Amino acid sequence: MRIISEKEIQTQEQLTQELCEKGFAVTQATVSRDIKELGLIKAPSVSGGYKYAVTTSTETADNEHLSMFSKAVISVDNALHTVVIRTYAGMAQAVAASLDKMFSHDMLGTVAGDDTVLLICRSEKSAEQAATRLLKMFERKDDKDA
Repeated sequence: MRIISEKEIQTQEQLTQELCEKGFAVTQATVSRDIKELGLIKAPSVSGGYKYAVTTSTETADNEHLSMFSKAVISVDNALHTVVIRTYAGMAQAVAASLDKMFSHDMLGTVAGDDTVLLICRSEKSAEQAATRLLKMFERKDDKDA
C-alpha cells in the first residue's frame, strides 16, 4: 500500500518489480490477487494514462470507478444475455473490477481480457437494460455532436 501511495505504479509488472526490490518474493499472480483483495483501482495519473490507487472511502471509490470507467470504455453492445464492453488496451480488468463492485446485484459476473469485458446477465432483457445504463454512464458531450 505504501508503494502505491508513494509511487506512480501503472502496471502489475512495475508493482512486482518494486516489491522484489524491497525484498518481497512475489509473482505477478500473487500481486494480481493482492490488488483485487486490497481493492486497488486504476485512476488517472498526473503524467497521463492510469495508475494504481488506494481508495479512501466508498463514495470516493465509486466516483473514481465511474470516472475511470467513462475514460476507459470505447463501446458497449449486447447480444442475448451478455454485454460486450470494449476498452482501451490494458483497461478491461479495471473496468470489470469496477463493474463487479458497482453492479454486483444486476449481473452474474464478468470476464475480462486485455481490451474486452464480457458481462453476463440473467436474461436478454437485463442485458439490454445493462447495456443502455452503461452507455449512459460514459456518454460524452463530443459523442452527441458527432
